[in-house]
Amino acid sequence: MGIGAGIAAVLAEAGGHVIGVDVDAAAGRAVVNSIESAGGSAEFIELDLREVEAVEALGDRLASTTPHLDAVVNNAGVAYFGGISETQPEDWNQLMAVDLRAPYLVTRTCLKLLEAAEDASVVNIASVHSVMTVATMTAYAAAKGGVAAMTRSLAQELGPRGVRVNTVSPGFVDTPLFRAWLDSEPDPEASLARVLSIIPTGRIATPREIGQVVAFLVSDLARSISGVNLMVDGALTTRLMH
Repeated sequence: MGIGAGIAAVLAEAGGHVIGVDVDAAAGRAVVNSIESAGGSAEFIELDLREVEAVEALGDRLASTTPHLDAVVNNAGVAYFGGISETQPEDWNQLMAVDLRAPYLVTRTCLKLLEAAEDASVVNIASVHSVMTVATMTAYAAAKGGVAAMTRSLAQELGPRGVRVNTVSPGFVDTPLFRAWLDSEPDPEASLARVLSIIPTGRIATPREIGQVVAFLVSDLARSISGVNLMVDGALTTRLMH
């Protein structure tokens, strides 16, 4: 289960009607089917967030079926591993299009529907790389840092309009991507032990745990929380040296 699927499942269990957007139609429909099988309510829209005009049309499409949106979660993202010499301009542009430009576009196109709710939330999913990073992740760190900075500004702009904006920055999460990385290591068990050793809580988060944090932020329990970048990392980012 990826982070997006975990978020969608938890929000549906909390009683929300989830509208999932993904470029991968099979994966998106699988998430919707899983939610519906569990008794939840969901629908899927196939959309490539790199296509500006398609994203800009999303607001009109949603407005035709719903009077307002209570929450928008910007979770789509891609990772790129490479130093500045290896990162070609097209690599940089593709990553920025999904990880940084898409949250801006989606929030912008959904803004009227969010304002119509009178008490709505935007949650942007960034990463611990928004505040700390490692070598050879220049583009990814820049994008996630940009997401956190955008959140701070939007929280000020949209607060008077009834929309709260927050960032959730996960650390290590047990996703298929994380498992694929482990499997690519020469000694997966040793790599897992090394990862666990640098996380103060000694455990890796699950996608559902990220979803639970998102569910809290969009709920009435968090009505006074806006503009924060919430680390969900087992205290990883509190360490001076890793």
